[in-house]
Amino acid sequence: MPHSKQLIKLTASNYLATIIKFMVMIYLTREMFLQLPKESYGFWALLWSIFGYSVLLDLGFGVALQKKTSEVLEHQDWDSYNRTASTLFGTYFLLGFVIVVLTCISAPFLNLIFVFEPETQALYTQCYLFFGIGTGLIFPFGIFMEVLRGALCMQVRNRIEVLRDIANCIALVIALRMNADIRVLAVIVITSQCFANIAMYIAAKRALPRLRLSWRLYSPTKMVELMSFSLCAYVITISNLIVFRTDQIVISALAGVGLVAYYHVTTRLAEIFRLLCSQIHDVLAPMSSSLNAQQDKLALRQLLRRSQRFVCLIVVLLIVPAWFFVEDLLRIWLELDNQQTFWCARILLLNIAILVIYRNTTNQILLMCGYQKPLMWIGITECIANLILSCLLIKPLGILGVALGTLIPNTLLAIFVNIPMTRKFTNTSIWQIYKPLVIASLAVGLPFASGLVLFEQVTEGYNSLLHIIAVSVICAIPALFSAYKYYLSVSERHQLKHIITSIVPRLQLKL
Repeated sequence: MPHSKQLIKLTASNYLATIIKFMVMIYLTREMFLQLPKESYGFWALLWSIFGYSVLLDLGFGVALQKKTSEVLEHQDWDSYNRTASTLFGTYFLLGFVIVVLTCISAPFLNLIFVFEPETQALYTQCYLFFGIGTGLIFPFGIFMEVLRGALCMQVRNRIEVLRDIANCIALVIALRMNADIRVLAVIVITSQCFANIAMYIAAKRALPRLRLSWRLYSPTKMVELMSFSLCAYVITISNLIVFRTDQIVISALAGVGLVAYYHVTTRLAEIFRLLCSQIHDVLAPMSSSLNAQQDKLALRQLLRRSQRFVCLIVVLLIVPAWFFVEDLLRIWLELDNQQTFWCARILLLNIAILVIYRNTTNQILLMCGYQKPLMWIGITECIANLILSCLLIKPLGILGVALGTLIPNTLLAIFVNIPMTRKFTNTSIWQIYKPLVIASLAVGLPFASGLVLFEQVTEGYNSLLHIIAVSVICAIPALFSAYKYYLSVSERHQLKHIITSIVPRLQLKL
């Protein structure tokens, strides 16, 4: 299958899965936010931040395994690949044990680290233990998701994740309606993830029948062989965690756990926006690894330019209604009415837009093409700047200062570091880098925003999510038509027509 068609097919699968998970996330977040006490919800959000750091023990080997999986499909060196996979699985098994030990050691000291009511200490400690021990036990099986991604089996992985999220949501809602505490919620989350990991193992074996795991294949020399790449990927992962996870820990330590709840919902909105904008990134890394193994430099440059054009279009189409309706969305969704929270959400939306267009798209490809060391130093610089600014700005500006501490380093690095790297890799001018965003903003964003402003003049307000969706769809129609006429190239319009007519073969569209 040609690379462009494969890219479109896998990205479409990602978007379908993301929309379903997006709907589950909206409903589940509302249920938990409204039914749990604010401090309990804040602690629940804090748990995800803390154990999100479990990927620190990944040591970058997950990305390395993904790269090796893409390469073995080209070179067919299964003996070497099985030694690599077995070595990493064994290493992850030991690291999972480390997570369990660290959880048990740190649990008695939670009240010394975080600010919460003394009478809730026993409840929170037990919840922390359930969550941490469960995370450690299922940690080794996370490598099979990387195997599926490296093998470009996103469709199978997506089905498993969607089923996991739906089952998890049903169980959590039932537990909430029965007034279960967050200990029960922790057990439900860990159990659903355990079943999902088992399913991914079975899927990985079916996709790669010659994959074999054995303790006898464990090879310390393989660890050394992977270290040069994996350590750079590891530092990049740590940097991303500090940027996206530490904010809530900074708030809980300097301003109290209760305030984490309000910042967390803004990050959830930003995370939904990121998921909708960046599904193509999930496909770029394994595809670029495969192309790099073939030494096809021209195809790599074309892949980067086309994917960046696609991301620009999606970001503009989504950020216009997200920015315009942010207050109504948070009011309808979570019954919030706080201007600082609204502006915090807008800042984080802008931060994600810059991130997915000018940094993540490039990074996914460059990481697989030997640029891991420059990307590592960029990540270190960002996380240090983010942490310092967040700590300095939280006192005078509250959660708004924490959001600005995330936006400022991201923007500066995009302008002065990532964009020049993209220019050098693709051998294009500065105008060619900014051109997709400028044209998308004028041809798509301007008519979209104009339509929303006109609707605002004739409506008294938005009282439901369906009302917001209906208005957004109506205003998006001229924006999409404009995108078709003025943003897409002739070849892209022909490809779009072919895709639509192949999905609905009897539908004849004169586009």
